[in-house]
Amino acid sequence: MNKIKANLIVFSIFFLFIFNNTLNAESNFYIVTKVDNEIITNIDIVQEANYLVALNNDLRKIDKNSLFNLAKNSLIREKIKRNELNKYNQYKLFTNKDDILEKLIENFYKNLNLKDINEFKNYLTKYNLDLSSVEDKIKTEILWNRHIYTKYANQININQEELKKKVEQNKYVDNKVTKYLLSEILFSIENKEDFEMKNIEIRKKIKENGFKTAANIYSISDTAKFGGRIGFVDERQLSKNILYQIKSIKLGEITNTINVPSGHLILKLDEVVIEEFKKDLKKELDNLIRFETDRQLNQYSIIYFNKIKLNSKISDE
Repeated sequence: MNKIKANLIVFSIFFLFIFNNTLNAESNFYIVTKVDNEIITNIDIVQEANYLVALNNDLRKIDKNSLFNLAKNSLIREKIKRNELNKYNQYKLFTNKDDILEKLIENFYKNLNLKDINEFKNYLTKYNLDLSSVEDKIKTEILWNRHIYTKYANQININQEELKKKVEQNKYVDNKVTKYLLSEILFSIENKEDFEMKNIEIRKKIKENGFKTAANIYSISDTAKFGGRIGFVDERQLSKNILYQIKSIKLGEITNTINVPSGHLILKLDEVVIEEFKKDLKKELDNLIRFETDRQLNQYSIIYFNKIKLNSKISDE
């Protein structure tokens, strides 16, 4: 057994020991909160904490209460989505052989630098998790995204002529294009007066605990579970303002806070690669249309979720 795997096992046992001791000190089982008629127990929260730490080991650096609250809020978010999907009987439409599910599972273990599904299963056991529980969570996200698409597809506004003009005007040196490996924290505030305080709080957390942990805690984007990791983004897909911000920083640094339609965005630059490519106007246009469609759907998703959350009855026991 190599040193890294040994440390993971030791940490997993230590992590569960701390939480189990906490639970046993108060009660073996109790209700922490309710989302409408759905309960969330202390056992649920320990399991969710295991899940979040499995996806981002940096979370072991934060204190127990912060991790408990993070797991609790994550479960509240999931319950709200599940309750809404159940209203439309979405789960009955899902098949476990869904190609997207398999692809997302693959993305999960690749993000964790694991080589295959078997290694992923073994990794999950170290956190008292199994593959079916992870699949169940991914299934909810797939169905939620499909629901958002069905609900808002006819409201997506794509100016293809403008995008086509952008593609035609793109200038390249020696048929090369730059791609940026980015991570994000997307946050929103209720009042404009609270912006500066929130912005300072997030940046302080980044400095103290790292970007990944801050993303887990503060980001409202679906990338939060993986510490805000977006992946490689082609420079041609970025707005002028965001591209300017990225080009103004060095590797490992973060941008100024950028105002975007869905809130406020902080980006971290993890890597830069330059790739050769063959100019293909149609392919570039298709990629831009897909990117813009996803951006607008993500914006609708955040607005829709916040509306549902506002109308949900969330009560601590």
